Amino acid sequence: MKILNVLGVAGLTAAALMLSSTDSQSQGTCDHGGNHTIQVSPGEGDMAALKYRGGSAENVHVCDGDQVQWVLTGSDREFFVDFMSNAPFPGAAKRGSSGGVISVQIEAASGGYAYGVNFAGDEPMDPQIIVD
Repeated sequence: MKILNVLGVAGLTAAALMLSSTDSQSQGTCDHGGNHTIQVSPGEGDMAALKYRGGSAENVHVCDGDQVQWVLTGSDREFFVDFMSNAPFPGAAKRGSSGGVISVQIEAASGGYAYGVNFAGDEPMDPQIIVD
């Protein structure tokens, strides 16, 4: 009987510690080290059209340390990603494609980071990367 009591108390203590730990709760919302691919293609009016995991790329949620790639599909044109003033990665806030790909590693605080995607000389879109 004492063994069952000790095991019960130990189990409750472990459960309480797990629930109160911020690390165990934050792991559910952020999968660090993830890779995110945003597909870029010519859309209506020759503007860039974006897709993320088969759906909208208007708001893409990422974590600090994740890699984000914009990959051109259905064309062989050069395109640009421009975070204007506040990029969620080090270095130049405006990047041009190389071989149809732009790749960055996220290094930023939580929040939304608006950016534009456009082909050379075209009007940019206004999606955002959200760092959780």
